[in-house]
Amino acid sequence: MKKLIIAAAAMALTLGSVCGASAQQKADLKIPVSIYLPDQEQSIPNQAQQQLTNKITAIAAQCGMGATEDFAQFYATASSVVLDKHVVAGAPPKYMQEIELTFHIVDAFAKKIFNSTTITVQAVGNTETQAYINCFRRIPNGSPELKEFFTTTNQKIKSYYESQRENIISMAQSLAKVYKYDEALFRLALYPEACAGYDRVVEVATGIYQKYIDDLANRNLAKARSIWNAGLNAAAAAEAAPYLAEIMPEAKCYKEALTLSEEIKQRVGDDIEYYRSLEARDNAQMMDLANKAHQAEMERIKAWKEVGIAYGNNQKENTYYDAWLMR
Repeated sequence: MKKLIIAAAAMALTLGSVCGASAQQKADLKIPVSIYLPDQEQSIPNQAQQQLTNKITAIAAQCGMGATEDFAQFYATASSVVLDKHVVAGAPPKYMQEIELTFHIVDAFAKKIFNSTTITVQAVGNTETQAYINCFRRIPNGSPELKEFFTTTNQKIKSYYESQRENIISMAQSLAKVYKYDEALFRLALYPEACAGYDRVVEVATGIYQKYIDDLANRNLAKARSIWNAGLNAAAAAEAAPYLAEIMPEAKCYKEALTLSEEIKQRVGDDIEYYRSLEARDNAQMMDLANKAHQAEMERIKAWKEVGIAYGNNQKENTYYDAWLMR
């Protein structure tokens, strides 16, 4: 299912790159940034962490950055230091917190702070947790310091990618040569649409994606052929069928897969109806997937990115590292 959606959307992406985006579309594109809050010695309550996450997301969006839950090379985070904390006498008593917040944009690969700024906020609440939440709520969206911070960082990240574009492409091509297609597509998927030269990245990614589906198809064909040759009966046909069904029409070995499929149908003989029932089931599934693929194409999903994004999301815990921020 995923591969059909990826293929259809990859075609949509290619057509889109040929046609080119309008000036308005380009202007609407944002530099993606992940939001990540590190573990800290002075633990922020979970409810307060969500409030801080929402605040960072909102301010970043106002300044031309797009918060994403997917892996991004650059992530926005914040570290906090409690400057003052005490109970304000009264009925009921109130809890006062004064917090120094340092916002960072971090390069996850280089393990270095790309940019940072610090503000101080204070607030009271009926509980310590509520005081934290109120502190983060009081962070002004229109703060000149934060606006300057995110706007400047946005431009710095854009300049970084544009200056590193050919290096990123070379790295992806090198990874593809050793069959690390998912990692290669991951590196290319990180390149923002908002940056100059995106069409060049799409061109390279489309070529690597073709190698990815060819490699996957060859392995599925080899598996199907091995299973069939070992049995040459309806049971072997049933076991081989799912592997053949995974081979996409765009794969170079697709004709070989069709030839094997026809051989299986002819050889099964008396059990052909059983095999056809399996084929009908697979065809129904393929039709359903084709409809979803069409929908994906209409929505212009950059499906080759799905391979890379999936790879990147599996690397999050190993790549987003916070201990050095706390030094």
